[in-house]
Amino acid sequence: MKNTVALFAILLFSGISVEAQNQKSAFAVAIGASANYYYGPSSRNFDSFEGNRVNYELTGMIALTIARDKNDHRTMLAAFGDYGLNNKRTMEHIFDDQGYFTTALDQGSSNNFYEVEGGVLIGEILRLSTGVGRQLYNEQTIASSNGINFQSTQLNYYSSTVGFNFRISTVAIVLNCNLNYGKEYTTTVIKPSDGLTLNF
Repeated sequence: MKNTVALFAILLFSGISVEAQNQKSAFAVAIGASANYYYGPSSRNFDSFEGNRVNYELTGMIALTIARDKNDHRTMLAAFGDYGLNNKRTMEHIFDDQGYFTTALDQGSSNNFYEVEGGVLIGEILRLSTGVGRQLYNEQTIASSNGINFQSTQLNYYSSTVGFNFRISTVAIVLNCNLNYGKEYTTTVIKPSDGLTLNF
């Protein structure tokens, strides 16, 4: 229970962003930052909080209003982007979960990843989006059931997100659940995150 509370606190209060939004505008641009927790495959038992699975990312959104409800809440078509850094232990978890064996004795401490998704933001609350992602790392030889790559520097995957935006005055708390799967990922992994955003 104690570890669960600690995880919730980190996911609720990590991340910074600013929001300044014109509700009458047809367009919205959001920027922010968040912390994510690399949970891994859904089959994994969550019995403790692991600090080495926490990583950070910058987030952004460009959206076009397509409808408004009676309370003037907008539904928007949107493009979402995330750019972050995974620590070396998270990178080791990714290789293990995807069935890759690497000859590298130690992973780098900064492994960039980025994800680009398109979708909708319904009522300015519910996000549904999907797209592609890429995990970068130091050049190394990796092997899997599909063969050996002697100069591997990245893994490509599909990325889909379900999220909720909770606006408090001019600041929005954003809670997302991101799924990474397919392409060079053999197993679907879960990556919840939270942060704060500000929309222009």
